[in-house]
Amino acid sequence: MRTAVADLLRFGPAIVLAVTVAWLALATRLTSLEIGERAYGFGLSRRQRLARMLFAIAVVGALAALGLHAAGSRSTLFAPLAGEVSAVRLLGLAVAVSGQVLTVVARSEMGRRWRVGIPDTVPDALVTTGLFGLSRNPVFLGMLTMAAGLAVAVPAPAVLVCALAFWIACEVQVRDEERFLERSFGPAYTAYRSAVRRWI
Repeated sequence: MRTAVADLLRFGPAIVLAVTVAWLALATRLTSLEIGERAYGFGLSRRQRLARMLFAIAVVGALAALGLHAAGSRSTLFAPLAGEVSAVRLLGLAVAVSGQVLTVVARSEMGRRWRVGIPDTVPDALVTTGLFGLSRNPVFLGMLTMAAGLAVAVPAPAVLVCALAFWIACEVQVRDEERFLERSFGPAYTAYRSAVRRWI
């Protein structure tokens, strides 16, 4: 039993992140095909360049760190600071999976309005129902939940740094998106922002 739990904590976090990244990449590609233009594209401002760089560092770095952890790297950068097996680390993995589920469901609710970054053209409607009636950013909330859970499941220095970079990137991106949506949808977005919290 202890070996099975150790294996789950060794391989599970890398699998959760890899599956989520692959699914989001596919969803973004399919959305691009559906709308006839790129659904991926960060703006050219300094803040957008910073957000894009931090997202890349966080995601690629976490994939590498969790992969090296799963491969049994002996480097202290990829080894958990806490014990090899613990209930807290298992709870972290469960939190990561719940964040993964929230990300997938919230992204699915956006449908053809899904974008990564600040789009060149305004989506045809503002999504305000379902999970978006509870949080203005349920996709980011799911991703942040997953990042926090992975950092608890594998509390290694490299994973912790990646989680922090991801959180900063989300904070920058959410505020840029809010300004974009306010310009794009005017009073409709202002009313939505007044009625629904940014996070929860």
